Amino acid sequence: MTRLILAATGCVIAAASSAQTNASFASPNFDRWNYPFNFSAGTRTAASTFSSGNVPGMFDDRDAQFLNSFITAAQIAPGLGTSNYIITSAVATATVTGGEFSYDNVYNEGSSIDLFGTGFRNGLNAFAYGDDFAWGFGDPTSEDLRNAYATDNAGGSLRDVSNNIRDGFTPTPFAVGNIIGETAGTTVTGSGQVVEFTLDLNNPDVVSYLQNALNEGIVSLSVTSLHLADQTGQGMFPVFGTNEGGSPMTLDLTVEIVPAPASMALLGLGGLAAIRRRR
Repeated sequence: MTRLILAATGCVIAAASSAQTNASFASPNFDRWNYPFNFSAGTRTAASTFSSGNVPGMFDDRDAQFLNSFITAAQIAPGLGTSNYIITSAVATATVTGGEFSYDNVYNEGSSIDLFGTGFRNGLNAFAYGDDFAWGFGDPTSEDLRNAYATDNAGGSLRDVSNNIRDGFTPTPFAVGNIIGETAGTTVTGSGQVVEFTLDLNNPDVVSYLQNALNEGIVSLSVTSLHLADQTGQGMFPVFGTNEGGSPMTLDLTVEIVPAPASMALLGLGGLAAIRRRR
């Protein structure tokens, strides 16, 4: 138990001690190959990430994305207020189950595997979208249509990064994947490699996204890459395991929870003003 002393009044108010929580999620509650021509949403055993090849007016640049949503409420109490979640570590992993692709462990449009948050359109959120809601409403070859999209939460705004090539900006991933046991700048083949994403907690946009997510009770992350695929679905790009395939994404969080002191919450600003007036 800590104490908060109001020097002006001599009052001592009890404040709840902060508590550190190590939360580990062995699999997401919802995962999905977030691709317009996925006709088995939420049940596929694998999910690939690739670029459409930047066809003008057709498909998002980050055409195939991999959505993973972890309900955190059972391990980290939601609804405490965003600033009361002090995140000290956040690491996710994904498992390669196929494909052949170029690999870099720093941001590279064509060879890095990028982790972002997830934004939602049309009044949806991570709970409502789940893993089997409609990909989008309208022509699936259209741009800017997907209901769930990768976001870098730029400046605290859920910016859709799905078409960053078209729109001429460089997004800031929450993390760039590091493949354990592989050398950057090489071609990765085979399966079983673990891609580790250490989220950048020095980036306030990452922190604010995670704080909001924990307050809501669900963290939704999107794996993307700009590995090139042609219109026949061929190309060199990574394939990842899903819940249904037995190699799901994981998430580990270390969070210090700082609840608002109950007596301070009851006192409120008006109460503090009254104390000052009684001096």
